[in-house]
Amino acid sequence: MRRILCVLVLAIAIATLALARFRKTEIDLIVVLAGGVGVDGVPHETVLRRLRRAAELHTQTGAPVLCNGGGTTHKPKYVDAAGYAVPEAALMGRELVKLGVPAERIALEGYSDDTIGNAFFARVMHCDARPDWRRIHVITSEFQIARTRAIYHWIFGLQGAGGAAAYELKFEAVDDAGALPKKALRDRQQKEAASLAAFEGGSLVRLTRLKDVHAWVTSRHAAYSIPGVLEKKPMDAALAASY
Repeated sequence: MRRILCVLVLAIAIATLALARFRKTEIDLIVVLAGGVGVDGVPHETVLRRLRRAAELHTQTGAPVLCNGGGTTHKPKYVDAAGYAVPEAALMGRELVKLGVPAERIALEGYSDDTIGNAFFARVMHCDARPDWRRIHVITSEFQIARTRAIYHWIFGLQGAGGAAAYELKFEAVDDAGALPKKALRDRQQKEAASLAAFEGGSLVRLTRLKDVHAWVTSRHAAYSIPGVLEKKPMDAALAASY
């Protein structure tokens, strides 16, 4: 009887270890989209909710976290006490450390200033360089999830130098309720819907090769081309406050 009990306990232990190993490998990378910071350098509540969820998921899976975004074209970046412009990704990383995620398990993508850039630079700066980062869990807010899903699926599905990409993407939206003033949330929802319609109905989405998108991003995109970077124009102040 004792021998049977020992065998049963050993079998349960092996099964538990196998399940834990599976859970830790079903997500290779957690990607958290940037979404705005205050004048104090603290991410907006919309972003803090994304970060809390990312920290929770990191604890559950052990997957590293990529803070994805430098800021926005709609307003200047946060500037620290020494006068340095700080990308939003670094401010997000600081919050994740406070939430218990080890700094060495956090990667920063602090160049992008819009959702297309978020996806593009996350892929070319990080994921393409890491063959072990193929199963990616993307976290953003409800108001942005539809456009995020469309853009990330497109960018991560582009054919690179080695042929078709082999990424598996999952998406998760955190709750919008109370994260933004009601008018700001409505404005963002309307802007997201209009931007998604323009993206899906435009010619850009028909590009299928990474090199062609790279050419467009670097020569024509308003956030990354020379004319675009040098000719930034602020948006409506009320809407910009939500970024």
